[in-house]
This record gives sequence, structure tokens and C-alpha cells, in this order.
Amino acid sequence: MTLPRSVRILVADDEESMRHFLDRGLRRAGYEVTTVGSGREALQRWDEAPGDLAVLDLRMPDGDGLATLAQLRSRTPDAPIVLMTAHGSVEAAVEAMHLGAADFLAKPFPIEELLLRVERALQVAATKREHGELRTLVAAPDAGVGMVTQSPAMAELRRQVDLLGASAATVLLTGESGVGKGLVAKALHLRSSRAGGPFVAMNCAAVPDTLFESELFGHEAGAFTGARAKKAGLLQRAHGGTLFLDEIGDMSLAAQAKIERFLVDREFLPLGAQAPVRVDVRVLAASNRDLPALAQAGSFRPELLWRLDVVALRVPPLRERRSDVPALVAQTLQRLARDGAPVRTLSPDAMAALTAYDWPGNVRELANLVERMAVFAGPRAELGVADLPADVLGRTDAPPPTDPSDDPYEAARVRFDHIYFTNLLQRCGGSITAAAERSGISRGHLHRRLRELDLDVETIRRVAKGAGPA
Repeated sequence: MTLPRSVRILVADDEESMRHFLDRGLRRAGYEVTTVGSGREALQRWDEAPGDLAVLDLRMPDGDGLATLAQLRSRTPDAPIVLMTAHGSVEAAVEAMHLGAADFLAKPFPIEELLLRVERALQVAATKREHGELRTLVAAPDAGVGMVTQSPAMAELRRQVDLLGASAATVLLTGESGVGKGLVAKALHLRSSRAGGPFVAMNCAAVPDTLFESELFGHEAGAFTGARAKKAGLLQRAHGGTLFLDEIGDMSLAAQAKIERFLVDREFLPLGAQAPVRVDVRVLAASNRDLPALAQAGSFRPELLWRLDVVALRVPPLRERRSDVPALVAQTLQRLARDGAPVRTLSPDAMAALTAYDWPGNVRELANLVERMAVFAGPRAELGVADLPADVLGRTDAPPPTDPSDDPYEAARVRFDHIYFTNLLQRCGGSITAAAERSGISRGHLHRRLRELDLDVETIRRVAKGAGPA
């Protein structure tokens, strides 16, 4: 995420030397700065030209900085505000955060520390705006049948789905378990001329060989012991629509032969029937296995692979489309809210951790984790880093999650930063440049933060490269 360079910052402090110090430092960093000496002037300037961020002194001659904070927040709820005070205390910080302050600084401080806090606050505000846009996107009537397409990879897949909508071609969907192949199959159905017909799915891995023919082709009454009545199979139920054969790579060779015969003749014989049944069905198939390799090994029929692989679509894993994570989280939280759960959001720090994780279980794992977090969060409206499991944070020694309200703000922030930057560096192979680019902060600020956290970058780099600690 890149920030606009024309960011406007309002500084309010009654000390002229402090205003000069802040004005010079912020301008050198590329910000547009307006300085005032009182809370009244701050509100007046803000009403004339609202800024992107405010830096306020807690104690000013015409009133409490907290009152100015509250009034600025009521005017522009999304603009971050950083408070400064020469009388730092945990109580003042807690009160400021409750009133909506983005951060809190105790005087004196180096200008680099303010720049770090300002940059972080602007990043958080930008992330929150993006989350709002994503919630609107996910709630849209044509949201892609659950297909989230924020990333270039998924946008291209969505384009291919739209193109295939007018086709009757058989489509083979490939991709790891949990990537959402079923959602893509449903989207293909709804984009086609068969959208008004049925969409029937069969999990081939869940149907035993002894029941396969009965489930897919149906049977006549008396066709076998226990068949007291005639039963229409899934192919008949899908007439005029789409049949989706999920996990087709787990089907037995005998069952594969029957599917292949149907794709050739477009008709089948129900168990116990005397005459074949002809149906108009488009077939979609999916597998998380390497079907060409299975065919080479003799456990998948090459003839069936040729019939299925008319058009192949690969659904990318979540680690290849990390920019979809916020929208997927918003989608899951909205679904839970529709089912009666409280309306919840995810903190920017927690979202950063989720986006950095590799998700071996893909979209399914992400949705399950968000739902689990929501269940254990109780009445809290915001889910945070403390709700995340240790493996997502890249730690095996993480302590049990605690309620973040039990900790002083600064201690909680330091704890998260230590976890986040350690995990980030490991994933970037110890490269400061790559970590800065991925986190969206400058290399200089990253170097300073790593020194403040006393992180041993060399050890992290050796571990990331597999050499182990020195």
C-alpha cells in the first residue's frame, strides 16, 4: 500500500519551539503542514480545510486536548489523530485511545519516532477505508457467487469464467484443496445459458463404489435388494443444467469408465432399466490431484482425462493472491452477521498477520479460522492479534491469547511488533528491502523499529535460509 505524498497534517501545540520542530520534521518527510497554537484554532482550521491527520498536544491554554480530539473525531471520524503530552501516563493513553486517538507520544521524543507513528496511523486509516470498500464490494448483488477477485490472478480467472459462460464446453478445475473450486463451478453455471436450470454437485470421494451407479444414474424399483421405489440419479436431476463432479481424481477406474461412456454417448442406463435415458447436461469436474500424473501411473483413465480436459482452469492458492484476504475476511464476517452473530471487524494488525500467512488450507482454512476467532471473541466488536493462533503469527512458543484490554497499550503494541516483524523477516529471507516493500514502510523506519525491538536480524536471516542459529 502506498500513501499519497500530498498528505495534509494539522499540528496544534501552544509552544512555538515545539511547533517549529514538528513543522520542520514533517515537511522534510514530504507532508503538507499547518500549525496552530490552541485547540480553538485547530477546530477552526479543520473546519476551513479538513486534514488527513492531526497531531495534538494534550495540554493547551484554552482547554484539554482530549476535548479537541473528541470534536475533531465527530467532524471527521476516519482521520487519525496522534496525541502528545509532557505528562505521559498509562491512564492518559488509555483515555486517549478510548476517545479514538490513533497513537500517543510522551515528550520529549525524536522526530523519527513521530514520523514512524504518523506513517503507521496513516497506513491504518488507509486499511480501514479499504475494508469499507471491500465490505461494499462483497455485499454487491453481483459479487461473483462468493468469488473474491481483488487480486490479478483471480480477476483473470473471473474473466475466463465470464468468457466460458456462453460455452457448453466441459471444464476441468484444478487447484489445491480449499481454494474454492466449487465456487468457480457455481459461477460457471450462473454465467451460462443454463443458469435457470439445476446445479447438481457430487463429491466423488464421498461416494463408495457400491453406490456410485445408483447415485449418478439412478435405479428402477427392484433393481437390487432394498430398491423399493424408482430413484432418479444425479444426472437426471441435472437435466437442463450443470453436473459438477468434485474430486474426480478419487473415483475408481470402474466408475471412471462409466463417466467416460456418458460423455461420449450423452446417455446412460439406470440400474434395472430396459432403455437408456438421454439428458442435456453440461459437465464440470474438479480435482486437487495431478490427473496427468495419475493417468501416467495407471490410476486414472487417459480417455476420461481427454474428455474432461477440454478447457482447464487453475484456481490459484491463497498464498498467490494475498490481496484477496481482506475481502474474504469481510465476506466471512458478513455471513456470520447474517446468521445472527454480532457485526465484527478485524484490526489492521491482525489483518496484516492474516495476509502474511501462507494458508496451506487456503480459503477454507481462512474462513474456518475467522469463524473460530469470532466464536471465542464473546461480545467484542473487533478481532485482534490476541485472537490469532500461534502458527498464523509464525510462532511455536507464543503464550495463550489474552484480552488486549488487560495490557497497557504500549506493551501490547511492542508485543505485536516483535511477532509481526520477526515473522515478516523470516518470510522475506531476512531481506530488509523485501520486508520494507511488503510491509509498506520505508527501509529507514524499518531499521529503526528493528533496533528498538532489539531483533537479531542476522540470526533471523540464517534461520530463514535454513542455516540455523549461530
